[in-house]
Amino acid sequence: MKKLLLVFLLATTVIAVGQNEKRKMKFDTDFTPEQQAILKTKKMALALDLNESQQSQILTLNKTWIQEKMTTREAHKSLNKEEMTSDQKFDLMNKALDTKIAHQAEIKKILNKEQYETWKESSRRMNYRSKNKGTQGQKKGQKG
Repeated sequence: MKKLLLVFLLATTVIAVGQNEKRKMKFDTDFTPEQQAILKTKKMALALDLNESQQSQILTLNKTWIQEKMTTREAHKSLNKEEMTSDQKFDLMNKALDTKIAHQAEIKKILNKEQYETWKESSRRMNYRSKNKGTQGQKKGQKG
């Protein structure tokens, strides 16, 4: 009986945590592009110790960047990726990478060398996490 109770408690805990994660993701999508830019800028200010001038420049850049991402995302929703030719897919991916390179160059102009390295490392970690979201059933620290 004790084992059954323990299994039940463990299962409800796992379900509760899983539902909480879904709520977090929904919470982030409720913000306007301007609000997202402000929050992203403030997080960067805390992580990188930005001065007022840098914060202002980063805020402007983030507003532009987030607006472009949302516009691009909406345009991509209407595309049927299964019917696209390889050249069309290449052009789409190439354009996205060009945008990321331009964004990175703008960030590099604003930040000093130490801040840029910290930002770059943080971006790598975030990209790694987002690419590995779909790998279920793996424990932390295990590679897919």
